[in-house]
Amino acid sequence: MNVTLKLAGTLLAGVLFASVVQAQPAPSAPAQATQPRPAATRPAPAAAPAAAPAATDPSQPGETTAAYQDWLVRCVSPVDQPRACEMLQKLQIQGQGLVATIAVGRADSKSPMLIVIQVPEGVWLPAGLTLQIGEKGKPLPLEYKRCAQVCIAEAQLDAATVQSMKTTTEMGSFTFQDGAQRPVTLPVSFKGFAPALDASLKP
Repeated sequence: MNVTLKLAGTLLAGVLFASVVQAQPAPSAPAQATQPRPAATRPAPAAAPAAAPAATDPSQPGETTAAYQDWLVRCVSPVDQPRACEMLQKLQIQGQGLVATIAVGRADSKSPMLIVIQVPEGVWLPAGLTLQIGEKGKPLPLEYKRCAQVCIAEAQLDAATVQSMKTTTEMGSFTFQDGAQRPVTLPVSFKGFAPALDASLKP
């Protein structure tokens, strides 16, 4: 299984920014990953995102994006509201297209930090999803919240977990089960996580 990390272009607005912008429709789910073993991966080079076109409707929130190695920071600036940002990374399996999207962020400065992982529909829901930060990190369980074309799992991130994600030099991974209850493990890169997080938290 050839897995590629790429910068995500899909905003998980319905989870992180529900109070700021209206959720966008989720993309159609691709074929499920069914390989049980982690795959060696090489992050795709972070291409500079194209400049967003000028907004024609001043009532619509402005959007900006910036690349930080394997993470993309996407921000929305609603009229008369503080800017809100999230960090994104997506995983693709060759020949199958988008497999998973990872988002980290918070709706506002008073909201908890969340990690949200979007996987194809048809997963085994009772197993949940587990994030591993490095080989010795403590597994972080994520709970599935909803499934509609894709399935969304999320968890709150405490300060210690965020610090681990900022400082680790190892690849991470997350594991879930497909519909046949077979484990699926996909890699997560933390290259660029620290500067991306700092940028996403700027007012």
